[in-house]
Amino acid sequence: MTLSFDVVKTVYRQAIDPRASDREPSVWWDAVALEMREVVLAGTDREAAAVIEWWHNDWASVSDTPVAAARRIRHTARQMMSRVRERT
Repeated sequence: MTLSFDVVKTVYRQAIDPRASDREPSVWWDAVALEMREVVLAGTDREAAAVIEWWHNDWASVSDTPVAAARRIRHTARQMMSRVRERT
């Protein structure tokens, strides 16, 4: 599954942080895009979580876990790609 840059931004906003804006530096969005693509392509949710577990120093402080975040990312990406396939 290949995610376009716009899809990456949408998935990130829906699954992780709705406040992430286009005003973030492009280098930041590039890094996010690389990791988001790795998360989506990972074989399991746990493997996907290993990619992003560094995102927060303390996932518990935001009542989240890397595995839960990875599941949201993967689920959102699959939904979006499914919608794109339905339109074509």
